[in-house]
Amino acid sequence: MDYKGLNNESKFQVFLNNTIKIEGEIRKLYTERLKTFNKTNLEHNPEPFRLLNPDNCSVILFIVPYEFDFSTACQVFLLSTPGKRHERVIPLGHDDLMDVDSYDNKEIFFNSVVLPKHGYHPSQIIMDFSDFYTNRDKDLSILYNTVIPDRFMSTHSIRSNIINTIRDEVSEFKSVNNTKLSYFAKDAYKFPFSIIDLKPLIELVNDDDFSYQLDQAMAAYHENLFLPCAATLGVVLETVCIKVLELHDGKTPKSGETQLGKLKDSLMSKEIISRRDNNRLEVAYKMRNMASHTSPGIALKEDCHFMLNVINAIAFEYLEQK
Repeated sequence: MDYKGLNNESKFQVFLNNTIKIEGEIRKLYTERLKTFNKTNLEHNPEPFRLLNPDNCSVILFIVPYEFDFSTACQVFLLSTPGKRHERVIPLGHDDLMDVDSYDNKEIFFNSVVLPKHGYHPSQIIMDFSDFYTNRDKDLSILYNTVIPDRFMSTHSIRSNIINTIRDEVSEFKSVNNTKLSYFAKDAYKFPFSIIDLKPLIELVNDDDFSYQLDQAMAAYHENLFLPCAATLGVVLETVCIKVLELHDGKTPKSGETQLGKLKDSLMSKEIISRRDNNRLEVAYKMRNMASHTSPGIALKEDCHFMLNVINAIAFEYLEQK
């Protein structure tokens, strides 16, 4: 297959540098438009707007051979990856592309095959765009040193892409806002939430109790009920700790040993978790107790964010296959 030299690893950093330059311009225009036309939404709840923080976004370039469609040279994805950032160039080989003609178009193919194969989910897509072998003007391509971001964005319809991205995010948030709580609480991952991508977490834990508890916690969060959200997240964390004990110790804790404090002590005494993660659980345990025994208003949104991050960190550190 003919990549016309684009699969040469010595060029990958050029591709990344140019794409990150474009990403910076995209984020600038994205932020300006939010502040100009979506100020109320932005101030009320910035979490649906996943492109705001570069630390929560990844840049992934997939290089494809000329034979892919005799035009596309690379497909670029800006992905929501809360708490981490990846910058990757991935050439796609024959094994990656062997079933490409089984799909109606390249968008479906990338979403259904390529992204999942490389550890990502279509729900993480914030924006994507292509660059082309047929683009011979070096000022207009990320595949050369001389790309000019403003010209690239004009010729690749990036500005309209930004507007459509914002409209989709606002529309999704409004649809969730207008959805009855009883329905919303069945699918936590549908909540437009930039702190953690909930779908991979739910798929990793793969437990009905966990999914139900997280659904209830996020339903409370959605209603700005941070006190019950924090309390329910404590139950979610207990479920994760039980799953970790079952996996690493081979035993299910007895009914009297499933309280978060006892689970934390058991995980530490059996040397299953690190001291750092024990400290995380200790703080989460104290927050959970505050949420259960204090007056409304004490548990803040940030407490819920912290507990979600602990849940996510413990799950992926101790339940994910290495």
